[in-house]
Amino acid sequence: MSEKIQFDPATMRDVSIPMPQIMRLAAFLSLGLLILSLLPYALIWGLPNYDFPLEETLLALAALLGLIVAHEVIHALGWMFFGGVPRDKISFGIDWKTFSPYAHANTPMPVQGYRIGAVLPGIITGMLPVIVGTLIGHGWLTVLGAFLVTGAAGDLIVLWVIRGVPNNARVLDHPTNAGCYVLND
Repeated sequence: MSEKIQFDPATMRDVSIPMPQIMRLAAFLSLGLLILSLLPYALIWGLPNYDFPLEETLLALAALLGLIVAHEVIHALGWMFFGGVPRDKISFGIDWKTFSPYAHANTPMPVQGYRIGAVLPGIITGMLPVIVGTLIGHGWLTVLGAFLVTGAAGDLIVLWVIRGVPNNARVLDHPTNAGCYVLND
């Protein structure tokens, strides 16, 4: 990820988990989130009957890719607006070992801003389309949102991992793991 941050146990505490571990945990959580996201639609509207025409399938894949990018941009915007992180201290990339896109903040921020930035993409790109799609009976929108909800599984795990961090703490996004360093300042 961009700047090399040196862990110093005298000034910070590591509250993170390695990416391969979060990927395993997220796989299980994702299945539950997918079912939970699609169940209300199925109960209200029944199971969608799709013949998957090529145009709609390509459009859905393009929308999914665009929303994956939007997911990472929303992390950055959350950290900028709620964590006070300057734009030039945020980097984007892909962890090729886990094929995971990421946004990374290279400067400390209040933990509340970190938490908000972690949860926003799942709400905006995932839950919102699921709710709207379910309310209006739009199967593609619901399914697309459900896949983005599952994409937020790792973010939910990070929130669980950092749940014990005091609300007045300052944190630094971990450069390689999912989670952060808690600063002792």
